[in-house]
Amino acid sequence: MRNIPTDLLRAFVTVIDLKGYTRAGEQLGRAQPTISLQIKRLQELIGVSLFEREAGTSRLTEAGEVCLSYARRILAQHDEMLVRLTSKGAGGRLKLGIPNDYADRFLPAFLGRVQGQDVRFDVATDVSLNLLRDFREGLLDLVLAVTPDTLGEGTLATWREPLTWIGPPDAATVPEGPVRLVVYPEGCLYRRTMLSVLQRQGCAFDIVYVTSSLTSIEAAVRAGFGVTALARRLCPPGLAALEPSEALPSLPDVTAGIYASARAQGRAMQRLAGLFAEVVGAVPA
Repeated sequence: MRNIPTDLLRAFVTVIDLKGYTRAGEQLGRAQPTISLQIKRLQELIGVSLFEREAGTSRLTEAGEVCLSYARRILAQHDEMLVRLTSKGAGGRLKLGIPNDYADRFLPAFLGRVQGQDVRFDVATDVSLNLLRDFREGLLDLVLAVTPDTLGEGTLATWREPLTWIGPPDAATVPEGPVRLVVYPEGCLYRRTMLSVLQRQGCAFDIVYVTSSLTSIEAAVRAGFGVTALARRLCPPGLAALEPSEALPSLPDVTAGIYASARAQGRAMQRLAGLFAEVVGAVPA
């Protein structure tokens, strides 16, 4: 009897959900060639081709569709088993992952809504890339993350989030010269989007301030040290959304989503997840 390692199935499902080997590798913490080898090994073990290749594009064969359906169920059962066996005594503890800007804006209201309920939280704040990595590794139950596109696995809710340049309230225009950027560390989608837009438009820029703290970003921008980009509706008090200009080109929307693990999809945790989505203003997937 042949056995199929779950890491091969997870690589396959992630490639489909993220529509590519490179993005799948980023989410799973592996290089793109490693993901390709895993898919090749999976096809060798099964003995059928999972992808059709026509005109440079890839799509699933009939066997690939069947494999995807089973893979999702196998991984869901696998992850649920691990959660149940490794969380003995955890009771109503929810492991929540959320980016700094969303935590600052929405966590107080959410915690106020669950005050008095028999629930405990482990909260991780980080850039979305790292939160999704921990989610896929089973370290988090519920994650709010910002991505270029919607992810498929575990999606509870999703919505488009317009981005805007953020500056001090009196910054009517950006000073001449390279745009001074205040940014989160590498891995932040806001940072990547800013750099991509500026590079594409041929705008000169200089990264002058890097921090993992939203409070520190706000302080630097408020002092006029530079500008940053955030979701428009998360513009902090005392700062201003700047209109696009030649120096600051329009920023594209990103996709925000709430993702729930098998454990978070149980009845009690699902109620908390739904309440969290309601507080954030998410749209059900």
